[in-house]
Amino acid sequence: MTKTGNVERQASRRADRATNIQGILDALRANGPCTQAEIARMTSLSPATVNKVVQALRDEGKVEYNWKNRREALVCLSSARDSLVTMLVRSSAVYATLLDFSNQTRIDLASSDLETWREQESSPAMALDIAKRLIAVAQERGSPVSGLAIAIEGPIEASTGEIAPWAWRRLPKWKGISLNQHFSRHLRIPIVIENDANLSALAEWTWGVGRGCNDFLKLTCCEGVGGGFIINGKLYHGGMGLAGEIGHMVVEEGDEICFCGNRGCLSGFASENAILAVLRASNNPKSSLQEVVNSAKQGDAACQRVLYEAGVHLGKALAIVVRVISPSVIAIGGILGAAGDIVLDGLRSSPDITNLRAIGQSPEFLLASIIDDAEILGGMSAILAELNLGVSTLAPWMLEPQPLALAQPAAAIA
Repeated sequence: MTKTGNVERQASRRADRATNIQGILDALRANGPCTQAEIARMTSLSPATVNKVVQALRDEGKVEYNWKNRREALVCLSSARDSLVTMLVRSSAVYATLLDFSNQTRIDLASSDLETWREQESSPAMALDIAKRLIAVAQERGSPVSGLAIAIEGPIEASTGEIAPWAWRRLPKWKGISLNQHFSRHLRIPIVIENDANLSALAEWTWGVGRGCNDFLKLTCCEGVGGGFIINGKLYHGGMGLAGEIGHMVVEEGDEICFCGNRGCLSGFASENAILAVLRASNNPKSSLQEVVNSAKQGDAACQRVLYEAGVHLGKALAIVVRVISPSVIAIGGILGAAGDIVLDGLRSSPDITNLRAIGQSPEFLLASIIDDAEILGGMSAILAELNLGVSTLAPWMLEPQPLALAQPAAAIA
């Protein structure tokens, strides 16, 4: 065989090995801890190939064994050895979490904790400052940060890497900011930036009711309504990066104008402001969506009715999604999801949903199981995947926020 032929053959083998490695890591990420026999079935690789790749990944510290008995072990993804920072950017504030894997500690910091940023709208400078503070804390603890994930409460255009112009009204200080460039210019670590609903969906798919599902949608209903799709085990963004903007699907023609410029958007019926407006008009004012949910659970008939109707409107939008994409599992999360069966009953009773039976089996509608910090945890999943690592099971320390005891502001990090 010629020298060129040998080179091509070696390159082909390297490509096959890389494909096998990625396939096994993806299987573990999607399904959690598995035996090697289960991995072989899921990836269609031979048991010998799986064993060889798993041993190599174990030597590299990418996977570890959790022994079921003396003869059989579960293969688990290895978590980070150092620290990660994951951050949620909302219109009015920034929330960030340091996950210190070395010391198994979680430290939280919000813009409202800092005199410098208290009562200000979120901004690129605010987010960068908070990230730097937590990076400095990690360095002092001897557990340097190896990656940063940022969840943005707004749609991100794939072509520009910026917040979509129609959402600038919600995030005015982020107008025209190239998100990746802004953070990577100052922080020399791997960075993942995603829409908040996408990362919320990723958390639910990784550790919640979507685990093991190849096609999954999570709808997050709080201040707004957003969706995140997992298709073939990957977050789906669409060509323009705006997949999942279900809150801006028109469900009632000719209603109030949404901030996106359309009339009759789902957000006008199932978001916090929309629900509070209906209750104010009926002389039953509430201060927040959480208060509405609490009152409904305590028997407030008006609150129960408005949440049920929000569920009906969710059904109108989701029926269209099912006809086009047909996810097998749809989870409802956010504060609206905490209303439980009140919302689900409205959704399932929607004529648009009941009519789906005429074209085939309906998807499974479930309540999301990850209620708190879904975006933060989804950010952890995303940056771990970027580093070819993972967490098979959420440890208790990851779910226990500890406020940062503030000292002097962190020095700028070059």
